[in-house]
Amino acid sequence: MPKRIIGVSARLLDCAKEEFLEKGFQNASIREIAKKADTSPRAVYTRFPNKEGLFDAIVEPVVDGFIDLYQKFGDTFWSEHKGAMSVPHFSADPNAVYIEMMDYIYDHADTFKLAMGCLEGSRYVAMIEKVTSINSGFLEQFAEMRKENIGNFDVMLKVLHMLTHSFYTALFEPIRHDMSREDARFYVIKLCNFFVCGIQGLNLVQ
Repeated sequence: MPKRIIGVSARLLDCAKEEFLEKGFQNASIREIAKKADTSPRAVYTRFPNKEGLFDAIVEPVVDGFIDLYQKFGDTFWSEHKGAMSVPHFSADPNAVYIEMMDYIYDHADTFKLAMGCLEGSRYVAMIEKVTSINSGFLEQFAEMRKENIGNFDVMLKVLHMLTHSFYTALFEPIRHDMSREDARFYVIKLCNFFVCGIQGLNLVQ
């Protein structure tokens, strides 16, 4: 078996990202990607199963990083407020948390654009669903403690899930609209303020 040349995989990923951004997934060419990386199509297929596998090798680490970042924030916040009998408030500045998340998005803006725009956005949709599921799990624990004060409890859980989904979908709107990082930071502060007021308006606590 021939030895793999060091650096080829990294070049292929860089060239593939450029090709996908320029032409989209369907029109991207493995042959062209290999040519730009100064290698052969065979070198692509010895490293990646197919074009979709090459795409996932670009997108998945960034998507997983976003999920891990959210999980870290969520674990820290909810562990500090477990058992709280009032609407929880961040012990740290929530804006700082979401600004950090927005910075992560902008650090990987091209990759998130790929996730949102290629393969029917399936990787992006799955990411939003995963983060929503994590957040909903935390919210359900809190709502359970206040169950006696919540009418239509099962419906409220669905409402919380849908609102959470809409928040994390909205978090990526600056990328869709090509906002600058500075403007996106301003946006996310306003987004947080808007949703915090909305959650408080649900009267989960008497």
